[in-house]
Amino acid sequence: MRTLDRRSGAVLACGCGRRYPVVDGIPIVMTDPLPDLVGAVERELPPDVTALLVETAPEDAPYSRLVDHLAVYLDAHWGDRADPPVALGAHALVQKIAERSSARVKLAVELGCSVGRIVAELAAGADHVVGLDIQLATLRRARHLLAGAPVGYARRVVGRHFVPAHAVTEPVDNVSLVCGDALDPPLVHGFYDRVVALNLLDNVAQPRQLLAVVDGLCAPGGEVILATPYAWQSHVAEADRIGGDAPARELVALLREGRGLGAPYEIVDEATLTWDLRRDARCTISYRTHYVRARKRGT
Repeated sequence: MRTLDRRSGAVLACGCGRRYPVVDGIPIVMTDPLPDLVGAVERELPPDVTALLVETAPEDAPYSRLVDHLAVYLDAHWGDRADPPVALGAHALVQKIAERSSARVKLAVELGCSVGRIVAELAAGADHVVGLDIQLATLRRARHLLAGAPVGYARRVVGRHFVPAHAVTEPVDNVSLVCGDALDPPLVHGFYDRVVALNLLDNVAQPRQLLAVVDGLCAPGGEVILATPYAWQSHVAEADRIGGDAPARELVALLREGRGLGAPYEIVDEATLTWDLRRDARCTISYRTHYVRARKRGT
């Protein structure tokens, strides 16, 4: 992104001639960005229409799926700062990141930042943080929350029954958000002292490429923080899934040996943490997430 200049409020221009849109203050920097049609429609809707759309939309309607997705992840990331509050699904991961704030760094980045809670925790221990995600809808919520603005959403009770909820937090001013692909991020390599990717490794099509990206972004002597339950999504080919029936052991070995990476890593912290996703009042999916913090060897 060093080569991109803002020519107007709505466009980033590259020296090569390409133009990238800026939507709601968030640059979309991808090879072939798709129009966020749902987000465009949503911006035209008054807040009091949301509940009506939720009640009348078919189960598989794009807007309905967006409402469900936002409810699940806003609760998981911001449930403790919502009204009414719910249990914070990412509590264990939030605590781990918060503990690192005492070891302050200059620059940090989170790949797959979703609605921004981990970015907010990283900001307490860094001069500046970049949060990157491929979903503009979640980034828009993250941007408003990190600016200190309340974000309303529909929380599912059961079936098609929802109740209104609002999340809010203190403003954070040392964060930049970018809409982009974690497998090909528009970020400078070797530039970040702390690189984070939580519950992302098993969601991308090429997990080993994600590891290479994380390693490439990390400065020598910097640290990477990874977490995954290895709940491989169906689009991840069997051959690309790390470690067979022992993925945690294989991931640690890859880092220690530096296989396919620019340098070996020292494993500093490793744990199994709980990651809960609330679907409705009667259903919460609980994952056992493998957490690893490793320091990149180098000068």
